[in-house]
Amino acid sequence: MTKTRTCKPYVTAAMLATLALLQGCATLDKDECRLADWRLIGYQDGVSGKSAAVVGDYREDCAKHAVVPDLDAYRAGRQEGLQQYCTASNGYRLGNAGRSFAAVCPSALEDDFREAYNAGRTLYQARSAVNTTHSHIRQRKQTLTNLEDDRAQKLAALIAADLKTDQRVMIVYELNELQQEMNSVEDELADLEHDLVKQQTRLDQLTHNNAY
Repeated sequence: MTKTRTCKPYVTAAMLATLALLQGCATLDKDECRLADWRLIGYQDGVSGKSAAVVGDYREDCAKHAVVPDLDAYRAGRQEGLQQYCTASNGYRLGNAGRSFAAVCPSALEDDFREAYNAGRTLYQARSAVNTTHSHIRQRKQTLTNLEDDRAQKLAALIAADLKTDQRVMIVYELNELQQEMNSVEDELADLEHDLVKQQTRLDQLTHNNAY
């Protein structure tokens, strides 16, 4: 019977060192610093939109082992990565997700990136406004339901045969208070629903006119 051999992927020390850096390990040993692919690390930092200052953390780690990162390779890789990060499509994606960004883009790419980011951010804010108003409407409707339940209980208590006069007066007073509160909540709901129509219309327009 022939046994099937399973080939394990070949992983170099340099790959492991680079992976350690990309995963944000707090400290690096001497071999990790010495064997790291600094161009790849720079590229990954660029793609992630990280500041150039992050290389200072790498230098600090490696200085403990008398190893100096290859800054030229790192910077070259980071510039390549920034070409991917600073695209208009990525700017729009970040804005539309409600995420912030660092001012890392080269001047040649910055204007398009920011314009797309602002467009995405505007859509994100419009969508958030709609979602927030929906949430407020649900909350106020639940409040109104609770008030209606309280009112029904008090109306049932009001017709109890053994109810004393002073108790009846108190229940009538509480019913009036409940009705005023219900009216207030209904007014709030009307305002919220009016706002929702305007917000949804704006969101639909932004979505329809989206150039990205």
